[in-house]
Amino acid sequence: MNTIAVAFDFSNGSINALSHAKKMAKMMDHKVVIVHSYSPPILDPNVPVGLIEETFRDSVKILEEKLDKEVNLAKKEGLDAEYKLAFSDLSSILNDINKSEAVSFVVVGKTGEQGFFETLIGSTASHLVDNLEAPLLVIPENYDSTIFAKIGYASQLEYDEEDYIKKALDFSKFSPLNLELVHIQESEDLNIYPDEQFLDSILKKFEEEKLDIIQKESKSFKKGINEFIEAERISLLILTTHKRGLFQGILNPSKTKQVIKHTKIPILVYTFNE
Repeated sequence: MNTIAVAFDFSNGSINALSHAKKMAKMMDHKVVIVHSYSPPILDPNVPVGLIEETFRDSVKILEEKLDKEVNLAKKEGLDAEYKLAFSDLSSILNDINKSEAVSFVVVGKTGEQGFFETLIGSTASHLVDNLEAPLLVIPENYDSTIFAKIGYASQLEYDEEDYIKKALDFSKFSPLNLELVHIQESEDLNIYPDEQFLDSILKKFEEEKLDIIQKESKSFKKGINEFIEAERISLLILTTHKRGLFQGILNPSKTKQVIKHTKIPILVYTFNE
């Protein structure tokens, strides 16, 4: 069974993310793994070792009880669920889980400018976007609509993204509407390869699929993509990014993070495999 891993820190954003993850798990017949990263507080070195160990054990026990409660709630909803409590950084835990289980994607809540997600991607040099091996789904704290209502995929039309378009089409099977593939041509951005070269290939390969293609010019990718989201009432936007600057046609991580920060809908990020 495939798995949805949920980064969970008991904040409102992660509670909402878990709620959406459970709904998607039901639709997709997936298992849910709730993941919490615990960093013990730094205590005064003069505190007795015995007291430090007791405090640590008590804290772990409380976390285990809370996580076990969330797992039991998920099981009551008919889901296969478990939790993982670890004592290292979140991306390392998630990558370990990705190696041991068939993780379809990781879900994380976005709670605002200084919330859970911003702390992770800001203070640790965009750690999740740059280093997470599994696809990353970022869900805003106040998002309460159906994620699969209408799905969009943003393409640069500068490199072969057909494998990722296929993944987006697989998601769109849970939507009643066609997948909307959008290409934002920035007014000052260099168009390295003719768009028609990639459009013809995409149309030929996916001619039997529920796929619509929209081309739009804009001063910036962020502005254009938000206009597209609003005009087409997109409920989930899928992006493909890369870890290093070898493929300039694939959306670079800085643009990806700008879109995540300035959009009000869930964003699913795939990392391009060179």
